[in-house]
Amino acid sequence: MSLTEALAPLTVLDPDGQEVVLGSLWADRPVVLVFIRHFG
Repeated sequence: MSLTEALAPLTVLDPDGQEVVLGSLWADRPVVLVFIRHFG
């Protein structure tokens, strides 16, 4: 299983607090996904 396949079904919150399925973000176009551990 690739990383893309493993992450696709996970949900995250958008800026409005709505749940979004990660895989839907790259279904139509390429995506750069950055995880920030903390802001400090």
